[in-house]
Amino acid sequence: MQSRKGERFEIPVEPIIDMVTYESFVQMRARKRTHPANHVEFDYLIGGVLYCPCGLKWGARTQRTRKNKDGVVRERKTIVGIYYCTQNHLDLVSLDCPRHSGAKKADAQVWEKVCEVIDNPEYLIAQAHQLVEDLRAGAENIHEERARIEKEMEALANERQALITWARQGKITATDMENQLSAMTLQEVSLKHELSSLGQRININSLNDWEEKFMEYLADLQVGVEELKNVTPQNDEERHNVFLLKKQIIDTLVHRATIDRNREIMVEIRLNLLAILDQDAKSTMLDLAYIGKGETYTRIRSNLSHRHRCAFCGRPFRRACRSRRRCCPRR
Repeated sequence: MQSRKGERFEIPVEPIIDMVTYESFVQMRARKRTHPANHVEFDYLIGGVLYCPCGLKWGARTQRTRKNKDGVVRERKTIVGIYYCTQNHLDLVSLDCPRHSGAKKADAQVWEKVCEVIDNPEYLIAQAHQLVEDLRAGAENIHEERARIEKEMEALANERQALITWARQGKITATDMENQLSAMTLQEVSLKHELSSLGQRININSLNDWEEKFMEYLADLQVGVEELKNVTPQNDEERHNVFLLKKQIIDTLVHRATIDRNREIMVEIRLNLLAILDQDAKSTMLDLAYIGKGETYTRIRSNLSHRHRCAFCGRPFRRACRSRRRCCPRR
């Protein structure tokens, strides 16, 4: 169908193939549709926190091939996940960088070190005490800092209004106004972030029983790690649930993991005490996200016996009787 100067006319065109052939082609294509063999999802436990001596954060990918002793590239029997250095310029690669590492061994190594810290929490307790001491030491200047920040924000608001007035009066151009307003916006964001951080410090210092809450959190963490040591996933869904539990603990405690040329990983533990106590300050409860069978378990502090849930069956059991293993017959 063609049109020209308002007139419409048809030009007969012989089809390349008939509809029967086209429909047969569509059906055949649907039957033979394939997916890339290397499109396999892996659970990377320390993804985002692993670094090498090059100073770069490592990436993660699946690996389908490997080189044998003769240098011949061959297909792997099973596809594996690896962490790798993201430095592509060979002249910038550190001599101590191993370039890649198997994800399974690296994850197991970091998880083992995290479990050691949780089983012997003296370092975490000392770190928490030091953090609270630093907060209390700086609490004397909190009110002065708040007054300074509020004064600067008020002056910034007045300056913003004056700038808009000058632009309306034609004293400055619209381009100059936009450039200066953008700079003021960045300065305002920085002041608000500083004020928010100051508010967190005030909330933390107002919690007189922080140590009791933190020790309670550690006790729950130890119970969760103990359960993870004893579970045996029966399928992919359960295996992924276990990974989510481990990943949550890694994200809470591990600040950075550095791998050396021998593929030994040094783990830097940094306790996020502010995040742990901030939730309690807002809602008077301490929640431990304990995922099992697609559920999220929230424990509210009370005078009753502590109750926890099995990572698989989801049923609650008392801390005092968890060693009896009556909760889940598979254990």
